[in-house]
Amino acid sequence: MNKIITTPHLKSNDSIHSQSSTKTSNRADSSRKHRVDYVDLLKGITILWIIWIHTDHPEFGGYRNPIFFFASGIFFKILDAKTFFSKRVWMIIIPFIFFYLLSVLCRYLLDIWDTRTLDSFDWHRILDFTVITARQDYLSLNVPLWFLLTLFWIQTFSFIVFRFSKYIIGILAFLSIVFFEEIYSIPTPLMINNAVAWFGYFAFGYLMGKPLIKYLNSTSRKVKIFILTAVTVILCIGIESLEVELLERVITPFKYIVFIICFMTFFSFFDGKKYMDILRFYGKNSLIILGAHLWILIPVGRISFRLTGVHDPWIGLVSAIITAICLIPVIQFLSKYCAVFVGKRNS
Repeated sequence: MNKIITTPHLKSNDSIHSQSSTKTSNRADSSRKHRVDYVDLLKGITILWIIWIHTDHPEFGGYRNPIFFFASGIFFKILDAKTFFSKRVWMIIIPFIFFYLLSVLCRYLLDIWDTRTLDSFDWHRILDFTVITARQDYLSLNVPLWFLLTLFWIQTFSFIVFRFSKYIIGILAFLSIVFFEEIYSIPTPLMINNAVAWFGYFAFGYLMGKPLIKYLNSTSRKVKIFILTAVTVILCIGIESLEVELLERVITPFKYIVFIICFMTFFSFFDGKKYMDILRFYGKNSLIILGAHLWILIPVGRISFRLTGVHDPWIGLVSAIITAICLIPVIQFLSKYCAVFVGKRNS
């Protein structure tokens, strides 16, 4: 009799435990599926590249911004207005404000270092983001934060535009890219001109990213796409060397997009590889690195110049590597204690 009573009870608990484990596993699987590993690797190498670009570097930095905007567009989702703008606030606006305010303190200390006086800081710099200008880098407190403000406006535009057909989105993206310089030169407040100019790369990421990810499901396809895009980039560089303005207007952005596909395909060969963990770590924390790296890079760069007395890309590379290493505890601290403020967790 006891066996008849207890056995079902044990089976029930096992069933409940099994269902709970299954649900937990499904949530974990869902979380894993939400991220594409080689996109994190792509973002990781690009954010490290950006650190190098912000010190002494070779002249090949034009690809970095298209990569980030393209990658940002891949997983863009159209949600209801309340959810969409709530997420934008927590994932973009609050991190922007957080890093911007901390950058006031950082710049204040740097000015003291440079001038040895407390009165050297220009407090008008705090209002840089309100200035009507066509320049990309007027956020003098922390230049890279232009990307977050630009991304907010791009996603706001996309919330409206991406409801149209893919053909209309493609046409608008093409026009944004072809007339990039003209759009970029129009003075606006709050980086709106930047957002319209960079919208094309974000839109092409939205249109092409997921189909590309689905296509790269076999080694043979990866090899085919990688070779095809690599050859196309080389051909584009050859056409650019002709220096025909009308051709460059179309070929240069086309080259950037093909390069992104090539670069993304290259990292797909390393999907899930453990030895890429450090690159994966930087990719997953690219927002923190974007907002915080100048706090470390500027002092490191000034110390390296004091020691060497020269500006050189290889010295800049060493400074970038030192900065990337020093960022690891900063990333860990901010992720643990300031998660809400760095886009790691919703309220």
